[in-house]
Formats: sequence, structure tokens, C-alpha cells
Amino acid sequence: MSNEERSLIGSRTKRNVAAWHRWLGLGLTLPLLGWVVSAAVMMLVTMNAQNGLAGSYELNPHNSIDVPLSEASVSPNAMLAKLAAEHSIERVYWLRLQSRGAHLWYVVKPTPYALAMVFDARTGQRLDPLSDELLTVVAGEALVGSHVSSLTPASEYNRYYAAPRLEAVRAKLAGAQSAQLILSRDEGRTLRRLNADSERFEWWYRTFHVNQLTTHLWPWTTLLYLCAAGVMVLAALGYLLFWWRRPRGAVRASDPQQETARWSVRILHRRLGAVAGGILTIQVLVGAYLWLNLGPLEDPFRGKSSFHADWNGGFSTGRPLATAAEVLARLSNVLPNSSRPVQAIEWRVLGENDVWVVTPRLDEAPRVFDSDGAPIESLDPAEAGEIARREVIGNPSFVFVGSEPQLYMDLNRPVPTYRFRFDDPGKTDVYVATNTGQIIQRRPRIWRWFGPLLAVHMIEVTGNKSVDVVLLAAFQLLVLGMIATGLTVFLRSRPAGGA
Repeated sequence: MSNEERSLIGSRTKRNVAAWHRWLGLGLTLPLLGWVVSAAVMMLVTMNAQNGLAGSYELNPHNSIDVPLSEASVSPNAMLAKLAAEHSIERVYWLRLQSRGAHLWYVVKPTPYALAMVFDARTGQRLDPLSDELLTVVAGEALVGSHVSSLTPASEYNRYYAAPRLEAVRAKLAGAQSAQLILSRDEGRTLRRLNADSERFEWWYRTFHVNQLTTHLWPWTTLLYLCAAGVMVLAALGYLLFWWRRPRGAVRASDPQQETARWSVRILHRRLGAVAGGILTIQVLVGAYLWLNLGPLEDPFRGKSSFHADWNGGFSTGRPLATAAEVLARLSNVLPNSSRPVQAIEWRVLGENDVWVVTPRLDEAPRVFDSDGAPIESLDPAEAGEIARREVIGNPSFVFVGSEPQLYMDLNRPVPTYRFRFDDPGKTDVYVATNTGQIIQRRPRIWRWFGPLLAVHMIEVTGNKSVDVVLLAAFQLLVLGMIATGLTVFLRSRPAGGA
């Protein structure tokens, strides 16, 4: 093959690569714009967000209607007998008597990960899944100075349940605290709270950042990853062209035409791409991994793989329980003085001990008492670890890591927890509430990788928030400049008159 033939083949290859780069860049313009603009919006939304995306709310401390728990016509023992006779339930995780508005309910948790069962404490009638009318009552009692303006059906993922998605509703609240509450249909539990900022963040994130336009995960994730792969190919082609078109000698500053050419749109696009392309490739790779955890692999990411499917803790439905009146009489000298009735009593077992978990106020952590009425301020770490082990697959060994607060959605604030690392397949860190022994959070090994990679994705490289925000904004402007100059080059290079 002659040198001329090699030159022709090389020129044809370069033209083809340039064409692929040009058309691929055009096709990926909208996804790139969506990713960059949504990242900028989300950065602005969260910059001064209080309590993160969870927001800050003033929870109602009491129900609007005072309903003493002693008014329950159905006793706890009768409730357990009903569960055994009519529902063939032999053991329960816990049993709770609570007031909601004018209603008194028994809420039954058969296992730590099951949907709850709700019964009218006056008639014994089963109420779950809760009707819109009852969920309106629950939502209306949630926040101080707020009322329900609308309810819409929803489907929600939640880390505490074995079910892949929960039947839920979005309750829109108006008044002193405008918000959206996502409530589970089983017991009206608050799964999430959204204020204006978190709603805006969620919309931009799902629509433009991860391109999840419906609840059908796999088609949209496939499209997202195809776009991500396209961006990496685009960057590779761009660097190839950059190498081929690199200057072959010094440009004389005295030549006005060449000096102008050095800052032409095409050259500017080339230089912006040389800087942004590499960073963008890293961002896309890291972002793909992050979404893999938050999307397709969310169950193991949230620790659901550590659920103990053969759990057999709790207490038997044949075990005798003290009535609400007996519990309140036993605790009359230790509960805080209040003109308002206690909001909830929960019967449960911690380790081998029967306890009462009493909620005097809905905006404060519940108080725990043993069956003799003695308060349990904080569990011993070893005891808390043993309680948690019953809920981890395989009953593995564990080590105590330390104590740290974790956000608890029921109270919308951090609560004190013990952190244990279990020797299960996921090497899961389990965070256990120090007073109730409840598992607040599960974080497997892949979660612990998530934090550092998220910092890379958000260009948190200095540890100084102000500096890191400036760096992230600079990168976003760099990418926008690359897109704008690329479009300009494309439009200018089109043949005139369709030639």
C-alpha cells in the first residue's frame, strides 16, 4: 500500500470519527443539558436546606381530640386472641394502642418487616388498608396549624418493609406548614415529608438527572445507561480528534489571522472539551454506580438483604398483657404531669423482657418501662446488639462500633443510636435506637462506598463547602460552554442550500 493510499484511508477515518463525534454530540445535547441544569438546580435547592431534604417541621404534640387510651373496649388480651383465632397469627413483633383524632386503634406488627394490621379498639373491626377518610384524619393530625387539602394515590419504596413497594397516599397539607406527607395505607405511617424545596429537588432529580419519567424502572434505567455510555464514547472520540488536530508547531503571535484562529469557536470547543471531557467521564461513571444503588439494587443498598426471613422473636399471642388502664395506673408516678392523655402504648419484648413503650407526646421520643414500671433510659450496647441480631439474617456475630445519631422519619429528627457491624454477607452496619432497641438504619458495605463516591460526584474535594460549591459551579459552566460551542460549530458546518 502506497503512502498516498495510507493518507487517503487515514483522512477517511478521521472524517468518519469527526462525523460520529458530531452527530453523537448532537444526539446527547438534551441529556447532557438535563444532567447539568438539574445538578445546578439541586445544588441551589439544598445549599441552605435545614435538616437536609427531610426539612424541618413542627409536629403536633397531641391529637386535636383528647381520647384516653383507657376507653378502649377491646382489651390487649382480647386483641391477641382475635389475631390467633381469626388470622392464625401465633407471634407478634409488637402491639400498639394509639389515638388518632377521635379514633382509638390497635396497630399490630406481625413481624419486623411486615405491613401492619389496624383494628378499631372499640369494636374490634379490622380497618387496614386505611380508607381515604381515615388517612385524612391521620394527615390532619400530623403538623401544627395544617389541614389536608387533597389526597392522591401513590406507590412508595421504604427501607423498613420487605414488600418491594408500598401502597400509599400523598396528602397535600395547607396552612401554617405547607407540605406533602406520603402515608402508608396499612397504618398511616409517615414514610416521607416533602416541603417545597424537597418536592422541587425530587422533580428535577427524577425527571432530568436520572430520567425516570414513570415508575417503570428498567426501561428508563436502560435508556439512562445508554446515554451514559454514549457520553463516554463521545469523550473518547473527542480526545482522539484532539490528538489528531493538535498544533504541529509554534504559532507566531504576530500573525493576526492565526492569533484569531487560536480563539475561534472550534478551537474554544476543543479546549473546553479537553478539560470537561475527562471530568465528565468520571462523573458519568460515578453517577451510573450511584444510580445502580439507588435504583436497580436499592434493596441490598438499603440493607433489605440482611432481613431475617425466619424471624421468631416478639411474643406469643397467648401471652397475657396488662390493659391500658393498668399500665397507666402503674406509671402514674413516673410519667410527666400533663392535662393531655397519653397518645400511645406499645407492648413489646426487648431481649427476654416485657416492656411498655409509652408516648406522652407525638413530637418526642417515646419512653420505655419494664413490666415493673421502672424506666429504661438506655439499653446496654451488648443487650441492644443481641436484640438487633435476631433481626439480621443468619444470627451473625457483631462488633460494637460506637454511638451516633441517625435520622428517624417518625420524629423527623436524629435519635441516639448504637452502631454495630454484623458479619452477615453484606457486612451490614446496623443502627439501633438506644432506648427502644428498634433498628433505625441498615447500611451494608456498598452503602459505605456510596458516601465517598457521592463526594466525588458532587466535586467535594476540599472539605470547604463554599469552595466546593464554586468548583462544582465552574465545572457546570465548563460543560455548558462545551455544549454551546459544539452546537455553534455544528450549525456553522452544515452545508448551505442542502448541498
